[in-house]
Amino acid sequence: MKKYPGLFSPEIAWALLRIFLGFLFVMAGTEKLLGNFNGTALTGTLTSWINGGGGVPSDPNLWYVGFLKGTVIPHASLFAGLVAYGETLVGIFLILGLSTSIVALIGAFLNANYYFAAAQTSASIQMVNALFIVVELLFALACVGQFYGLDQPLFGYLRRRRKEGKVGISSSKVA
Repeated sequence: MKKYPGLFSPEIAWALLRIFLGFLFVMAGTEKLLGNFNGTALTGTLTSWINGGGGVPSDPNLWYVGFLKGTVIPHASLFAGLVAYGETLVGIFLILGLSTSIVALIGAFLNANYYFAAAQTSASIQMVNALFIVVELLFALACVGQFYGLDQPLFGYLRRRRKEGKVGISSSKVA
């Protein structure tokens, strides 16, 4: 067994970070699903951010404001559902370590949209979303679902089957 200078191995650290971030996504998503997060609530929040209501400066990302006004707000009910279910499913998949690279990219996409929509609200909101984006990109690049997640047995099995020539097209079987 390999010795590490820390309390536990990097694989365990990646797994704990993945599970923790998944838990945060599940909490945020289920709060929206069980609460009053709907098209009206989303429209109110976005309008406040765009116009600078409640002591918040107006959104400096004018290119993104155009997207919010032209696409999101007219279809706010659809986007409210996508956000709520998206956050919940990203969280569940991260906790399970299932399709982690793809799910981490979806999470990064969600956080990038939150970053651009709400970055002006406070420096802490901006930093949290930026940190989440970086961590999610690292998850995708490092394939962290391989560490104590379902990606390891699932994709490990597929890799073994491919080596055996039982999955996909094998050059030895092509005439």
